[in-house]
Amino acid sequence: MELEKKKRIHLTGKKAREFYDKIYERDGGHCIWCGVPIEYGVKYHHEPCGIYRSDEETKVVMLCPRCHFMRHHKTPAVAREICVDYLQFLYGEKGALKE
Repeated sequence: MELEKKKRIHLTGKKAREFYDKIYERDGGHCIWCGVPIEYGVKYHHEPCGIYRSDEETKVVMLCPRCHFMRHHKTPAVAREICVDYLQFLYGEKGALKE
């Protein structure tokens, strides 16, 4: 029996704006890592990123531009752990699940 790959979600238009508002509000308009306020409109971070990224509540967090850069370029392992821990605190084992 072959495992079925879960389809990634990519929202656009009104649904994307509504989703963004939900995530921005959930995270209080602040970076989940350093806590600084984030200007409305700054793109959220997908966790996990790469081929597993999906526009799902359990897979995105608000990161300020500095922490977003750190996540991808300076301290990816530390930042990944922070993002995963945050999402798993909110959603249990579904948080940041690679599927």
